[in-house]
Amino acid sequence: MKIVCTILAIICFATSQVLANPSLDVNLDREQRAALVKSHERAFQALAEKIRDPYITLGPDGMYYLTGTTAGSHWGDTIGIQLWRSKDLVDWDDMGYVWNLYKDGAEQDAWHLNQPVKNPQFKNPYALWAPEIHYKKGTWWIATCLNVSGHGLLRSVSGRPEGPYETIPRIGERGIDSHLFEDSDGTPYYLYQANKLARMTPDMSGLAEDFVDLQHDGNHPLGYEGVYMMKLDHKYLFIASGRYGYEPTNSYDLYYAVSKNLYGPYGPRRMALKNAGHGNLFQDKQGRWWSTAFDHEFTDLWSLWLVPIDVEITEEDILISSKDPRFQPSEEDQTFVRQLAVDGVPAQWEGKAPWWLP
Repeated sequence: MKIVCTILAIICFATSQVLANPSLDVNLDREQRAALVKSHERAFQALAEKIRDPYITLGPDGMYYLTGTTAGSHWGDTIGIQLWRSKDLVDWDDMGYVWNLYKDGAEQDAWHLNQPVKNPQFKNPYALWAPEIHYKKGTWWIATCLNVSGHGLLRSVSGRPEGPYETIPRIGERGIDSHLFEDSDGTPYYLYQANKLARMTPDMSGLAEDFVDLQHDGNHPLGYEGVYMMKLDHKYLFIASGRYGYEPTNSYDLYYAVSKNLYGPYGPRRMALKNAGHGNLFQDKQGRWWSTAFDHEFTDLWSLWLVPIDVEITEEDILISSKDPRFQPSEEDQTFVRQLAVDGVPAQWEGKAPWWLP
């Protein structure tokens, strides 16, 4: 028995050392990445490119498409939408920039270039943030926003993911992080920020109603950005992101609530994944679930990480959990989130940015 306990202790120690060493999961070769995709047990850096807000979708052609923020106000040389594709989540082909703000946007007199500049001294007074690529109504759409505020859509005029894309009129003058959702009856919806929702016209050329604020059970906001909506079975999964300085750890996290009605009300706020703020959930060709992530303590580079997750659908609920313990909220995390639902935002944070530290 003593020998068995010793062996178990050694295994536990070795496991903890592996989990504590992020260098094991970055700059991997193809064989290592392929093994991690196949095992679906451990998170890893899937693409060593500087990228924030990574978004992946599986297209009707059987290819995965990836985009995200590739230039901000202080970094990146090309302001536009960069796209990658993969057949297996292992090898990613760079498709280049499918829409460039200062080339395509200028030619199209895009609304982006008519927004007020807030900081002309910045390297990039205008930058595109958090693009998402979606296939809907027979073509590809890119939802994106501007760093100085404002958001809208680009539409592929060719029906191909590489475009060319045209600008449709701006949808919102204020706010960031736009998102598209299509209900099971084919009705399209547009969302932005953390909880704004509006039905679109059938051709997705604009809105068919005013925005509403989605409500969930509790006194604390679900998040402050990165809104995301899915329908699983007959329930709606409402997701948003945030980094709150008053939580047990200063991490950028993913929160969620569930409802049987798209317009809500939604149930209690819960932390879905620690360290996986503003990404998205998707299923691979084998039906396994993943989350994208980019900004966490296990990397020094904003880049695409894939986090293997489980999504359990019950009659009344949807439960999300990470298979990698580094991205799984602790009971302390969840207890704190439950208490925030009662207490709301701490008094010393009122009127402050969410990540402000007193």
